[in-house]
Amino acid sequence: MELIAEHPAAAGLVKQRTLYDHHLTAHEIDGLDTTAALLRARFDSVETPEFAAACALAAHDLPYSLRELAYRFKQLELPCGVVRLRGIPVDDTNIGPSPAHWDAAWVNPPSLLEEIRQCLLTALLGDLFGWRTQENGRFLRHIVPVKKDAGEQLGGSSKVTLVWHNEEAFHQYRCDFLSIMCYRNEEAAETLLCCIDDIDIPDAQWQVLSAPRFQILPDTSHLPEQNVSSHWRLDDGAFARIRQMHLDPQPVPVLTGARNRPFIQVDEAYMRARAGDTEAADALAWLIDAFYQQRSSVVMQPGDLIWVDNKRTVHGRAIYQPNYGPRQRWLRRVNVHANLRDTLPFRQGPRHREIL
Repeated sequence: MELIAEHPAAAGLVKQRTLYDHHLTAHEIDGLDTTAALLRARFDSVETPEFAAACALAAHDLPYSLRELAYRFKQLELPCGVVRLRGIPVDDTNIGPSPAHWDAAWVNPPSLLEEIRQCLLTALLGDLFGWRTQENGRFLRHIVPVKKDAGEQLGGSSKVTLVWHNEEAFHQYRCDFLSIMCYRNEEAAETLLCCIDDIDIPDAQWQVLSAPRFQILPDTSHLPEQNVSSHWRLDDGAFARIRQMHLDPQPVPVLTGARNRPFIQVDEAYMRARAGDTEAADALAWLIDAFYQQRSSVVMQPGDLIWVDNKRTVHGRAIYQPNYGPRQRWLRRVNVHANLRDTLPFRQGPRHREIL
C-alpha cells in the first residue's frame, strides 16, 4: 500500500468551526502550579509508571473548574471535539533551546515543570501511556521539525501537509484522548482539526463507512528505522506485532457507535478501501473531502494546550517554513486511555504503560 498524494484541498482556505476555548484563571494556574511543584519535588522524570500513577492521583487535587471541564468534555457534553486551554505558564528562558530531534533526554530536562503541568492537565482525561514501538514507550513526545523528515508523514515534517489522522488509527487500543502543548511556534505553523460532528453524513455514506471495508497500516513512526536512539535500543522482537499488522491489516469500519455522535478511525495517508471495493473507496474519498471543507485551523502560542478527542476528531498540520535552530517550533504530545485496563493484553503487566 503506497501513501496517497497530498490532497488538493490542503492548500485552500481554512473554514473555522467549533473550538472550545478556555483561558485559565489565576486560581486555576495557582492550583496547577501548586500541584505540579509537589510532583516536581518527588520526580526527576515524567517517563516512569510511578510518575504516571502519582500524576493520575494528583490530578484530583486540581481546581474543581478544570476537573468539571474535563469531565464534560469526556462525556461528550461539549459541542466540540477539541478544547484549547490557554495561559499555562511556560518559562521561555528556563526551558532552554528547542531540541534538534525527538531523541532528547528523559531525566531532569530543563522543561520538567512544563512537562508535569501538561501531564496533570492531560491526566484529567485518563491514564498516560506510551507505545513500545514509538520512542521506547515515551509518554511525552517532542514534536520538532527534522530536516530529513521534512517531506514525510511524520510530526517532524514541514514541506508537506500532515494529512488527516487519528493517532495510531491502525490499532484497536489507540488513545481516547491526546494533548498537544506549545512551547514555541514563532513560525506560526497551523494545526488543522475537524470533528466528525461537523460533518453531515448521508445514510448511504453511513452504511458504507460503518462496515469493515477498510484497511489501515501502522504509520512509519512505529518502524525500527524511525526509532534509532542514542538513549536506548529496541530489540527486533518489539516490532513483531507491528510487522504482522503491516503484512495482514485487518478490515475495519471508519465509523462506529451512535449514529448521531459517531466515533471515527481514520488515517488518510495509510488507509485504503479493500482491494476492488470502489464503493468503499468513493465513500472514504467523500469523507476526506468533507474534513477538508469543514476544517478548523489553530496557530498555537506558547502556553496553549489542546485536548483532542482522538476517537471523534482528526488532526493534521499545514505546510510551514521551520526556523531550524534553538528557537524552532516545539510542541509536546501525550496520549491517554480513558480505560487503561482494556489494554492489558498488549502490555507486559498492570504496572507497565507501554503498549506493544
